[in-house]
Amino acid sequence: MSWTYTGNPAVRILDRYRFLVGDTDERAPIMQDEEIQFLIEQYGHNENLLRFHLFKQVATIFARDIKRRLGPQSEDPTERLKYFNQQADAYAALIQAAGISMAEPAYPRIFRKGMHSNPIWPPPRRGYDYVQ
Repeated sequence: MSWTYTGNPAVRILDRYRFLVGDTDERAPIMQDEEIQFLIEQYGHNENLLRFHLFKQVATIFARDIKRRLGPQSEDPTERLKYFNQQADAYAALIQAAGISMAEPAYPRIFRKGMHSNPIWPPPRRGYDYVQ
């Protein structure tokens, strides 16, 4: 497993996604090159889908962190987890919005009031009121 970052996201696609999630510190890597490359190969055909899975994976990694407290010092990773989940949700909304097609029907729109109301069955016999 390897971790590389050139510092120029315009040069390599791997660096672009590493920059996007903030995984640019060599001392505290979030994902390995092979993990990001796997996501690129799986979902690279759709930019929003790739970003959704990238942020969701990073959120999954940060979900393992726990709150820590030692005297007056504390570390709470929930805000970081919330941020990555919100980013993933934003890309999920873009994916859903892009998938909506507004096709025109090939038939005339004919609607009438009560068209979905079910009639009484069996119909009442002639001369008798239908009472339950």
